[in-house]
Amino acid sequence: MTSEEKYHVFLSHPHQYGDWVETLAGRLEDKHGFRVWLDRWVLIPGKSWQQEMAKGLEEAQACAVCVGQKSPKGWFQQEVEKALNRQASDTSFRVIPILLPDAPSDTTEIMPAFLDLRTWVDYREGSDSDYAFHVLVQGIKGEPVGRWPLTKQGTPISSIESRFSIAEQKLQEFQKLRVAAGEISEVVRIEYEKKILSDWLGEGT
Repeated sequence: MTSEEKYHVFLSHPHQYGDWVETLAGRLEDKHGFRVWLDRWVLIPGKSWQQEMAKGLEEAQACAVCVGQKSPKGWFQQEVEKALNRQASDTSFRVIPILLPDAPSDTTEIMPAFLDLRTWVDYREGSDSDYAFHVLVQGIKGEPVGRWPLTKQGTPISSIESRFSIAEQKLQEFQKLRVAAGEISEVVRIEYEKKILSDWLGEGT
């Protein structure tokens, strides 16, 4: 980030999606340490929001445009236009479309030219999509999306299917142990299976 850039990403969104976008902004800050420009956090009461918005776009490395059911109107449209104007003169500046959970399945209904030219982040399958969040993070960083699911030391993470597979394997190993040992008390069996379930749900140590 250069001295002129104070923010990793500027979040542009229609007013009615403010709560959803604020939750996303918090996740970006808490999980990745991004500095996020969000109107609710940055605007100072009594000052011109138009000037602050223009300044925020100039001080950000990227702009994420949250698109819902309708094409941008009013000041939201102005934000998008300013972001695209900056991108035209600064190719390192990224404009990232985010399709919100209620965005239409047919993207030709909303900003077709804008979406056709860019890889978007798709939250239409759910607000808690780990993959969509990963795509957004990579876009903010200016890096390729890469392989999914992510892996760490060969073990899949951020994947319910992977966690379930590991838990199932542990239960199968425990069953073999029970057979080999002859007998294990019911209390020990229940406590062990509860621990495996807790680890699978991400609640374990």
